[in-house]
Parts: sequence; structure tokens; C-alpha cells
Amino acid sequence: MNGIDRRTLMGGALLGGAGAAIGMPSIARAQSKQLKIATIALVNSPWHKALNRFKEVVEAESAGRYTVAVYTDGQLGDIAQLLSAMQLGTVDFSYFGLSSISFVRGGEAFNVLYVPYLFKNGEWGEKILNTDPELLGMFDKMATTAGVRVFGAWGQRSPRAIQSTRGPIMKPEDVKGLRLRIPAIPMLRATFDRLGAQSTPMGMLEIYSALSRGAVDGQDNGFDLSIPPRFHEAAKFWSATDHVNELVGFFASERLWKGLNETDREIFRKASKAAGEVTTQMTKELDTEAIDILKKAGCTYVVPDRDAFRKAVAGVEDELDGKMWPKGMVARLRTLQGA
Repeated sequence: MNGIDRRTLMGGALLGGAGAAIGMPSIARAQSKQLKIATIALVNSPWHKALNRFKEVVEAESAGRYTVAVYTDGQLGDIAQLLSAMQLGTVDFSYFGLSSISFVRGGEAFNVLYVPYLFKNGEWGEKILNTDPELLGMFDKMATTAGVRVFGAWGQRSPRAIQSTRGPIMKPEDVKGLRLRIPAIPMLRATFDRLGAQSTPMGMLEIYSALSRGAVDGQDNGFDLSIPPRFHEAAKFWSATDHVNELVGFFASERLWKGLNETDREIFRKASKAAGEVTTQMTKELDTEAIDILKKAGCTYVVPDRDAFRKAVAGVEDELDGKMWPKGMVARLRTLQGA
């Protein structure tokens, strides 16, 4: 791919959907089990393309025993509703920011993923989150307590940045006093409290209106969730603080997962990794093209003093260490990366 067509970013026809593998006999199609996978991301976005890949791999590897229906644009609900639906077993799989699992009862320890500048980059995040025994054990425990399982942390997201209506942010002091939409996540809230911002929690679907009306001065997100909904029409200043490197996560209803044999579980794990590769590739292309999109829209893109930001938020996680996640985990994860 040499670039991302604007239709890929902004919308288009729904490409995903249910259907048995081409060429399967009618009796096999009748016996196939249809599964639902949903995301809040827009049709034709990187996450949607990833779910189409997930569907392809599952249907091929299972020889049509499973078919996958793909739902985008929050058709089956926002993140909180999708988590609830998986707990009830009415939605089988979902794909959205991995760190959102911190909202689920039993998932509070995953606030650790929002510690500023925890992962050096997305590659390190994927390596650690898919192999570290302590983190894998936390996923297992959460599945038991919350009824939702993470079975793959694949797909690198755009680094989180600060988008503002009130001018470029070049240094930590520029954040002080800004009313920023921040997700209702304790670790992120603590970070922006340290910087002196007035944190305002609200759902993704409310951000554009809030920026347009002046209800907030800015928001914290990456290109992947900011460019497709055109937040740059209302907030003209982008400051690439890159304060959190996040991943996308594949979530499953534990009710479904417990009923699968290990062979089928491995099919879904394989599909999640293949899909994550699509997300990573397309997101990196989006991150490059997004800067041009911003500039063509009359926006200002700046790279602030990131070292100053690192120093300003250093140790902000200490109050939660040993309370929200296992004591010493942040230091251990940084050591694994040679930090």
C-alpha cells in the first residue's frame, strides 16, 4: 500500500459480514457456527481491515466450521456495552484498545498499561504483553473474575498525543489549566493531574461536539481514533507528546472460550496475530499520512520537548504501585526493555 485513501479513513461500504467459506458444500455451511466480532472503529479503518483478515483466517483454518460476522462503527455498542455483551455471551469477540480492559471488574491492574512512557515502542509492547508470564496470568485471572478474556495483544496503535483548540503544546507547562477530555482511567487522570490539566471524562462519540462547542480545550488520543472522526475540524493543534504506546486487544466471551477445545483456541490466536499485523501496517501508514491531512486542513503539527514531558511525569505511577497492580511491575517491565 502506498498510502491510505481518504475513503479508507472516513467511511465506505461495510466489507465484513457473515458467510461460509467459498466452495464449502451446503451441508457444511448448515453445520457451521456463526460468531460475531465487533469494534467501535469506523468501516474501512485499520481495525475494520484487521477484522476482515481475522474472518478470513478463522474461516480458512476451521474449514468453514466457523463463520465470522464483522460489525463496525459501534453497531453493537460502545466499549462498555461490548464488554457487557461478551460477559453475557451475546457478542463473541471484540477488538479495541487493549487498555480498556482496565474498566472491567478484575481488570483494574491493567491501568499499568497507561503509565506514561512505559513501553519504548509498539514492538516492545507486543513482545511483552504476549509472552510475559505475570501479565498472561493477569489475563487468566481477569477472565475468571470478569467473564471476558484477552486472547491476543496484537496491533500497534498510534501513540497518544494532545490535540488542542488553544495553540500548540511545546512543554509541560503549556498543559496547565487546559480542559482536556481524558478517558475515565485512573492512571491517565493522574498523569494529567500532575501536568495541571482539568480532566473531563466523556465517551468517544461526544468528543467532536465538545471540541466544537468549546466544552473542552482538547483531547488525548492517537491518530488512529482522531483522524477518521475528523476531530481536526474542531481542534487545529496537534502536539505529538507520544506519552503512551498502546496496543489493540482481541477480547473473547469467556463463556465461549471455555467451550472451545485447544485446537480451536489456537485458530483464534493465529487469526488474532495475523489481524494485528494488518492493524500495525495500516496504522503506520495512517500515522505518516495523518500529518499531511492535518496540514492540508490548516492545522499545526508540532513535536514538543518529550524529554521534558518524561521528567514532568516521572514517578506519577508510584501511588498506584502495589495497590492497583503488583508492586514493582513498572520497574520490571522497564528493565526488560533495557531501561
